Amino acid sequence: MSQTIYEAPRPKAKRGETVVTSTCGHNCGGRCVVNAHVADGRIVHISTDQRRWNPDHPPLPACARGVGQIERTYHPDRLKYPMRRTGPRGSGQFERISWDAALDEVAAQMKRIRAEHGHASILDASRTGSLSMLHGRSAAQRFLYMGGGCTDLWSSMSSEAEIFAVRTTYGPGVEYKASGRELSDFENSKLILMWGWSPGDGTFGTGTMPFLKHAKSKGVRIVCVDPRQTNTSRQLADEHVFIRPSTDTAALIAMAYVIVSENLHDQDYCDRHVLGFDNTTPSYKAYVLGQTDGIPKTPEWAAEITGIPAETIRRLAIEFATSKPAAIQCGYAPGRTLNGEQFHRAAHALAAITGNVGIPGGNSGVSNGATGRGGIASLPAGKNPIDARVSSPLLADLLARGKAGGYPADIKMIYAAGGNLFNQAPNSGKMIANLDKVEFIVGQDHFLTPTARYADIVLPATTFWERNDVHTPWAGAGHYAIYMHQAIEPMYECRDDIDIFSDLARRLGIEGYNDKTKDEWLRELTGRAIGDFETFRDRGVARFPKPKDAVAFAAEIRGEKPFSTPSGKIEIYSTTLAANPDPYGLGPISVIPTWEPPPTDPKFPLLLSTPKSRARTHSIHGNQPQLARVDPDTVWMNPADAGKRNIRNGQAVRVFNAIGATILLAEVTPRIAPGCVSIKEGAWFTPDHAGVDRKGCSNVLTSDRSAPSGATTYNTNRVEVETLG
Repeated sequence: MSQTIYEAPRPKAKRGETVVTSTCGHNCGGRCVVNAHVADGRIVHISTDQRRWNPDHPPLPACARGVGQIERTYHPDRLKYPMRRTGPRGSGQFERISWDAALDEVAAQMKRIRAEHGHASILDASRTGSLSMLHGRSAAQRFLYMGGGCTDLWSSMSSEAEIFAVRTTYGPGVEYKASGRELSDFENSKLILMWGWSPGDGTFGTGTMPFLKHAKSKGVRIVCVDPRQTNTSRQLADEHVFIRPSTDTAALIAMAYVIVSENLHDQDYCDRHVLGFDNTTPSYKAYVLGQTDGIPKTPEWAAEITGIPAETIRRLAIEFATSKPAAIQCGYAPGRTLNGEQFHRAAHALAAITGNVGIPGGNSGVSNGATGRGGIASLPAGKNPIDARVSSPLLADLLARGKAGGYPADIKMIYAAGGNLFNQAPNSGKMIANLDKVEFIVGQDHFLTPTARYADIVLPATTFWERNDVHTPWAGAGHYAIYMHQAIEPMYECRDDIDIFSDLARRLGIEGYNDKTKDEWLRELTGRAIGDFETFRDRGVARFPKPKDAVAFAAEIRGEKPFSTPSGKIEIYSTTLAANPDPYGLGPISVIPTWEPPPTDPKFPLLLSTPKSRARTHSIHGNQPQLARVDPDTVWMNPADAGKRNIRNGQAVRVFNAIGATILLAEVTPRIAPGCVSIKEGAWFTPDHAGVDRKGCSNVLTSDRSAPSGATTYNTNRVEVETLG
């Protein structure tokens, strides 16, 4: 059992207040210690106290999304009671019904659909809108698996390309969330290359920005590579390098060319720790030098593809190779592309050939932490008893074609608990257009989201403020756990997710779904890490001892154990892919990182990127206008592109392609690369009578295709922009 350091009690309350510790219960990218100040049974103030999880750094003020939790909790549009659809799907016409009537109908429909169409005809569309150890997505999965199984959307919509690359390069035994480095190690780098990574927008772990600022104050040089000059870049970067979306792999391969051709790689490190640099056929060295295909991957070659000047690529490569220790920190966005796994593998290769993996101040190429969950477990979902798995970005095509398209089943029922996939999965218009064949949809959520709006039965769930739970750092960035204290009584007729599923399980004759009290569950889920549960529950925060190594793979580099790859080394050449080049049936993946050009279309010349909004967590908070003012939804355009189209700043425009269209205000700014536009993801899909979205939902423009690794391809799409007639 891990040693635990229990923090001081919660901050002293003002007269008439109690202070309750929790953390935001959805996938916000942080995991702050959040305090709800409660008076007369109502949350009146939100505060944070960074010192309670890291006493070495100053307090971190609550972000806009954290403060916005009050508005969200008491929003007039909260789902208040179960409802049944009375009008056409999507009309928003519902009637109030009792919990018994709602659950009876859900159970009856589930029995019928399983009997008539089989278990695979039920789709689990639950996601991370309600996230914690007891009440997260695993509660829905446990219910559906114990009931006989379902069709799973198996791949991470955020990071599957990186997950695949980590397990391919560093080994399947790696805990993905522990594959990076601790925030405290930032100051040990001489250079941090932030590639498609903006914690100033998407957070990437509580305290990431303060630690980066601290590193910068210590003289660490920071370079940002991104199609947009992000908030992170504006605050931290010594240099910003603009790049076209979906071309990042080419830039990394060209950097490797410079390093290899100028003999700046760490040959001794490669000989000891790396497979595939120069000791396989094909080898990465031979590929970047052009010996395998006759095309040297020079900076000039990459400049034509990426829009980065050749001299910048050359200079950046030399700087990265000679500034040891140097760290490349990659965000997920460049991996959300048609061959996004190649981007992450190329980044891992760059870190490896320069000897920067597993050393203080270096990094593996990811932006996770190094400690993972610290032994905290989530509700055990078990295993799906049927083999029915579909890559998440293919949801629209699954609904459209089903068995005829080679999928496990024709989907007849969708259960979405804390999921808003009609908004967040690619090609929203195609999904909505193919719901007629779906016989029954359940939406279990806090609001009538764009997904719940199409449901037949809507079930109101509690927010994290209305229940007890436990949570851990986002992406393993830290070594602490938080007890999520219930701050207020459940509002209206809202119920906890696990209670809803427990009642459904009884109706369906599923035994053992929930055989413990919530307190017993939380004790069990924390038992490996928390020695004194009562103290943890009372204090709210438990810090674990700092890890032996602040960077992942340090033990492997010291020779204390091999990497968990088949070769026991960092595999730039993947022996796993050599044995099975098409692991998911989604397309072959080369054994070494290679450049695969994205498709082009002259009718749609502008490259689309879909970054995070500081006003939302994906689509959460998308119905809060006050919060939206923090980061308005606009389409960013470079002045050169806007000028060609006679588009003025602030003008309403139509952004469109062959998939769909949306209406937005143009933001004409030099903060985006020429030839590119960006629309922040997560705005709620709001189609008019013609099917044109009126609120800036980026996924009306993204194609429902999967990368070979199962990753989404949000950032491999093209559009055109025109003024409204």
